[in-house]
Amino acid sequence: MKQALLLLAILGIAHPATATTIQGTPPVAPAAGSKFAIPPGAKSGPDDSAGLRRGTIEAVDARAGTFHVHGQTLSFDAKRVKVFGSGGKPASVSSLRKGSAVRFTLDPADPQHRRIAVIYVD
Repeated sequence: MKQALLLLAILGIAHPATATTIQGTPPVAPAAGSKFAIPPGAKSGPDDSAGLRRGTIEAVDARAGTFHVHGQTLSFDAKRVKVFGSGGKPASVSSLRKGSAVRFTLDPADPQHRRIAVIYVD
């Protein structure tokens, strides 16, 4: 009985350990002395508009639905943006203050990638 339980435990541990093969070609290194210019019309990389960004609020205007982070003006719809405070508790846009450390995601539906979808106030 103990041997059967031991065998099941070993199989349970070994099963998730699988290998992954990466397919595709590796990126080509630029020629010596060349600039890292991206050709016109080429996409510079994957669209990470939904990725989490981090910064400190330099200025905020809740009525206008804007705040500045890293010298950039970003907007949000005060009725649609989701704001979370410490501990992940829901908060409102009125909790946004100058000097607050924030993490935020950009709205992937915004073609200019300037509108905020979710804000986490740290």
